[in-house]
Amino acid sequence: MTDGRVYCPICQAEVERPADLWAAAARTAGRLYRAIRGLTEADLAYRPRADAWSIREIILHLADTELVHGYRLRRALAEDSPELPTFDPTAWAARAAYDRREVRPAIAGFRALRLATLDLLRSVEPAAFERVGRHPRFGPLTVGQLFGHLVDHDLEHLRQLEWTRAVVEGKIEPASS
Repeated sequence: MTDGRVYCPICQAEVERPADLWAAAARTAGRLYRAIRGLTEADLAYRPRADAWSIREIILHLADTELVHGYRLRRALAEDSPELPTFDPTAWAARAAYDRREVRPAIAGFRALRLATLDLLRSVEPAAFERVGRHPRFGPLTVGQLFGHLVDHDLEHLRQLEWTRAVVEGKIEPASS
């Protein structure tokens, strides 16, 4: 299977999606640990531009978002057409101390939640991926669409981490994105 472009109703755009969502989802925690290897606290806190998050903030966002993704998936699997929660990532970043929290416990929490979510998804019947939840902004979403977006979201922020690390290491200028 090869990667391909698909429309993500949550991203509201076409995205490049890996053919093996399971493998991509399973690799994210390891990629987060590798992304911080050898970095100092100053490196983790560095914001390459006023409108860009630091490596620390990106990782904390992924960890907190994993809570939301997992909860949405569980509601859609267990309930009949439930309303799926929204959240404001900017408010979470500002009020949940993203700039002061430790990254390693955040990655460990992400990893534990991701493993539990993947175990759940592997345990359900294939037809469960067609179950639907209702999102106030994005409308009806299937479990399959939620899972696809989980991977899309990971990949978007992994690219952001790679770019930010390249800026921190002086390999590229902050203006290039």
